[in-house]
Amino acid sequence: MTENTNIAITSSGNNASGELPLLIPEGIRYNCQGCGRCCAGDAVGLTEDDYQRIKNVDWGSINPELAGKELFTHREKEYAAGLSLYPHHTKVNDDGACSFLINDLCTIHSAFGEAAKPGMCKLFPYTYVPTPSGIFVGVVMNSMAAVRNIGNLLSEQRQQLEATWHIAVQQERSQGRASQQIASIVDSLTAKDLSAVRYDVNIVSGVALTWDEYLLIESRMLRAVQSDEFPNVFHVFLAVSDVLAEALRKKGAGENLNTIEQYTPSIDRWFQETPGLFENLVFNLLAFRLHEWPALRKQYAAEWAASSKSPLTQPNVLKAALRTVLQGKMQILDLGTISLDKARNYKISAFSPEIDAFVRRYLYLKIFSKTFCGPAMSGLSMIAGYNNIAANFLSGVTYAKAHALSRGDKEIKIADLYEAYFLMDKEMASLTQLPKEKAQFYDNGFSSARLFSRLLGQISASVDHMPSC
Repeated sequence: MTENTNIAITSSGNNASGELPLLIPEGIRYNCQGCGRCCAGDAVGLTEDDYQRIKNVDWGSINPELAGKELFTHREKEYAAGLSLYPHHTKVNDDGACSFLINDLCTIHSAFGEAAKPGMCKLFPYTYVPTPSGIFVGVVMNSMAAVRNIGNLLSEQRQQLEATWHIAVQQERSQGRASQQIASIVDSLTAKDLSAVRYDVNIVSGVALTWDEYLLIESRMLRAVQSDEFPNVFHVFLAVSDVLAEALRKKGAGENLNTIEQYTPSIDRWFQETPGLFENLVFNLLAFRLHEWPALRKQYAAEWAASSKSPLTQPNVLKAALRTVLQGKMQILDLGTISLDKARNYKISAFSPEIDAFVRRYLYLKIFSKTFCGPAMSGLSMIAGYNNIAANFLSGVTYAKAHALSRGDKEIKIADLYEAYFLMDKEMASLTQLPKEKAQFYDNGFSSARLFSRLLGQISASVDHMPSC
């Protein structure tokens, strides 16, 4: 295995030293590269403090391109009703980029320094999940630097990560959302007793796990990801799905989950079965949400911002969604209309070691940082959250295959996978903000332990030189 997939935990060690009990993944790198892509495609949410700090600045005198422009939108009513995370947002340009982004540089940052930026921007792309074992740190991959694993190791950035954690808590408090567990941790940096910290997670909707049970299942998942037990990444995905299915069976039968660590996943059957109509429609729907929907949102951002109607009810969105879901024909930037079925089954060569390491790193990071399920994902169960990761993998490979097909190439390029995952993690972030009712609906729909196993088996058959099980 490569350095990037080596699982280890860097913790604070002696809490009496005053360090926060941060649990930091090994082999994960990040530093901002100043490319500006993270600031494009979405409005930036502003707390009231953020807004008051920057609203009265004469931005036109700082940069003529901002003269006379309306730079903010307001959702105070929606915020008060709990329908928006922020009362204010930066206005987006016609291309979907934040108005303050000019020539790939943040005008707020360049004029007044990083401390003046909105809290949402200062936090990005770091994630923090408090648990009874400590605060697990990660990064989201809707940053190209995070996707490509560029920069210093997170394990060498403890001081910066601690400072960013404090910003996260300030952000929560300024919105009146800081939970008691978060406040108690940050108020007592020694955090000697984390046992009172709650981490509520289900294996499927309605089937709760204790923290110790969760850790037992997660340990078996991570061993499948990081070890040489399954040298093929398709087999890794199938194996983890089977581990979760077995854990669910044990939990339902009242058996002790201590034995899950010794469980040997069974995956052979999935290479013999064909996906049904339902699985194909679900795949097409997810491909639309992860690839075509972001492009539509960026293209029509300004138009939709001026409308009171939901973007999902717009005729151009409905037409594209029906075409993709029912006909399997999807629009991809630079490629035009592609056949999802043709791209999915296109024969390619085996993945390069670099691609294998990238996929495993993504899996490891999502599982280690606790950002695929539970409190960090609107309460999604382990199985529903993992199915999201599997959907990303299937869609990402199909996206890269479509590009290879257009070139007449038998090898997918890692740059295409980077781009796919950058776009997909942006969409995955939206699941962290689902209202309770929508989160429950999504959880129920994705709580099948082997939802994508047949699709994984089918696509794996289109990749040459697959190692035997």
